[in-house]
Amino acid sequence: IWVSHAYKGLYKLTLTPDLKAAKNIQFYDETNGLPSSFNINMFNVENKLIFSSDAGFLVYDEISNRFSKYDVLNNKLGSFSTSNKIISAGLKKYWFINHGKMSLVHLVEPGKIQVDSSKFSILDGRMVQYYENISQISSKIYLISVDDGFVIYNATNAESGNQKSALPVVLIRKVEDITDKYATISENGNDGDPVEISFSRNNVRISYSLPYYRQAKVKFQYFLEGYSKQWSDWSSATQKDFTNLGRGTYKFKVRAKINEGAVSEVTTFEFKVLPPWYGSNWAISFYLLAGIIALIAGKRIYEAKLGKDQQAISNKLQAEKDEFLKKEAELTEKQIIKIQTEKLQAELASKNRELANSAMSLVYKNELLQKLSEEITKVKDETGKKLPEDQLRKIQKVIDEGMNDERDWNLFESSFNEAHESFFKKLKANHPDLVPNDLKLCAYLHMNMSSKEMASLLNISLRGVEIRRYRLRKKLEVPHDKNLTEFLMEL
Repeated sequence: IWVSHAYKGLYKLTLTPDLKAAKNIQFYDETNGLPSSFNINMFNVENKLIFSSDAGFLVYDEISNRFSKYDVLNNKLGSFSTSNKIISAGLKKYWFINHGKMSLVHLVEPGKIQVDSSKFSILDGRMVQYYENISQISSKIYLISVDDGFVIYNATNAESGNQKSALPVVLIRKVEDITDKYATISENGNDGDPVEISFSRNNVRISYSLPYYRQAKVKFQYFLEGYSKQWSDWSSATQKDFTNLGRGTYKFKVRAKINEGAVSEVTTFEFKVLPPWYGSNWAISFYLLAGIIALIAGKRIYEAKLGKDQQAISNKLQAEKDEFLKKEAELTEKQIIKIQTEKLQAELASKNRELANSAMSLVYKNELLQKLSEEITKVKDETGKKLPEDQLRKIQKVIDEGMNDERDWNLFESSFNEAHESFFKKLKANHPDLVPNDLKLCAYLHMNMSSKEMASLLNISLRGVEIRRYRLRKKLEVPHDKNLTEFLMEL
């Protein structure tokens, strides 16, 4: 039995006939032909036991009890001769994984090997090192684990050259409020009802992506229904900002295309910008009530003025009449009496017309109030529902009093721990003063992420990343001649 350990080396165990104990344990190192006693792994390839090392694959010779390079395989594999893992793919095919890079190797016949790595280069660096895994879920379909999920490889499509499979739909990754500070509104698009956004926070950023793992030039096109007049030009940008959106319901539509060819289905994200406080249903009801009160008050003022005018006219008429009678008594000539009478009659007719016009104005006001009484029952809010009955009764009561008056507005650490089980333990044990943000930065650096990627994850600027790196370096007491990323990757 062969037993290997990444740091303790390679051993060969000889068991007793009853298989209950080890009769002999032999350790193998450089004296037996190994390039090193570390990082030696064993694999069964076509019923042949081969050993991987940093210097290439090895085979064991029972007679000489030594290892030698397996040049027949190494020369064909090229850079994959130093692979640290081999996984069977069935039918004389094997996955060779070289520290994050992968290839599919077909052992056609002895001495003839086909190596296919180009179509898998898109996944370079995406697999979790030393925890790489590829599972065969059917005769032609494989499930490949990567650092942020899984990738499905369909060998049938690859063998037939099918490049026209349907594109996946565009994913709405995140919707953010960018009014004065960044805040997440939604991370998974719509869950049914439209997302509601306050009118005071009506500046949004929508981020989207296409879950497509082939090497292809991806472009996006968007259209905001209720805002845009036409679809935007095709662009490689993966986010769009909209500012000062008015109240109302919007539908953000986005689609993608690759290599100036296939176009995905349209993905829709619906959201609603709520009206400001002064445009709410309560405010509208208040405006209606205030208008009715103002109308009634105006009617009363008008009636009071009309009463005064009528009294003044009446008083004037009476005075003129008295004056006429007085003159009639004094004048003896009929012609003078006739002229005075005609004059008084003409003036009286004019005053009567004024009174008639005033009366018609009162009738018009009453009819307007009556029509308002009839129309108020038909008023609906933005959802199409009628106003509550209690509000209708209050408004109707005010109208009735005016007509019958007697005077008349709220997904890292777990996955990372699974992949790097002792990383945080070592950090916390050696540097207990590290805060959560320091641990996050350590994790990202350990994964060899770029400053731009870290800035996005930490929601800070590139300058902020550099400052945090400098502070972390001081806390970890990393030597000046040591790269911080390399230091963390070696933990």
